[in-house]
Amino acid sequence: MPQATGSDTPAERTLAEHRALHALLQEIQEATVDPGGAGEALVARLGTLRDQLDAHFDGEEESGLFEQIQELAPEQAHECARLCDQHRGLLNQLDELRDASAEARASEAWTREVRELLAQLDEHESRENELLNRVLDGSMEAQD
Repeated sequence: MPQATGSDTPAERTLAEHRALHALLQEIQEATVDPGGAGEALVARLGTLRDQLDAHFDGEEESGLFEQIQELAPEQAHECARLCDQHRGLLNQLDELRDASAEARASEAWTREVRELLAQLDEHESRENELLNRVLDGSMEAQD
């Protein structure tokens, strides 16, 4: 994950982290294309993703980012709550996939579930980017 500098705002840090997460999501997506992609290397990448997401989600929640959005745009309170609520569910899904048995990981169903979770994560981060850009600073570039 990118290291924050003293001048970074929570929004800038979040957007930088989203870019780093997007790159990791793409790397994992590419690993699922290989029929042998459900091996230990993929499981290790899922572990890395889990660690980075946990720190990222905690940072978003503890930085006051969502509170700042709600102060500026109270009509976005429901969207902020929805995005925060998704954090634990996404981590739980990731844990289930990462902790699956070797037999389960060898199945096409497991690989499909990994791809589906990656798509959900990408959509989640995209929605956060849109919200950040719409509310906090329309001049910030929304990048995945």
